[in-house]
Amino acid sequence: MKPAVLLCYNLDGEKNRKIKLLAMRYAIRIRTVEPEEYGETLAALCGQEALQQNAQPEDTFTDEMLVLAYFTPELLNQFLYGFRKNGIAPVALKAMLTDTNAKWDSVDLHNELSMEHEAMANGANPAHKEAGESE
Repeated sequence: MKPAVLLCYNLDGEKNRKIKLLAMRYAIRIRTVEPEEYGETLAALCGQEALQQNAQPEDTFTDEMLVLAYFTPELLNQFLYGFRKNGIAPVALKAMLTDTNAKWDSVDLHNELSMEHEAMANGANPAHKEAGESE
């Protein structure tokens, strides 16, 4: 099993410090992703493949976002419970690394999560289709 990795986007101040301390408590490797890296695939950012070093994105974003990679179900529960226990304000945009989104760059994931978050906030169904679903 690969060690857990936490990709952090646009976290500042006390919240950033608290999240990083929580991650360290569970031996989760932390990687702060800078805007100039947003064109890299999530797989590359999590260490599954080589960084391209020239994947400068056209778009960036300023929303907070977390990507959790290689978390066991138990570790995921402990980490999310740690948010509540330590009074860390939620990060609205977060995702687990999957075989599908590993091929995406950070901007693609941000766009997908933003659409889903907005749909859920408005009581609508998620914007994406499940594998095998027809239009």
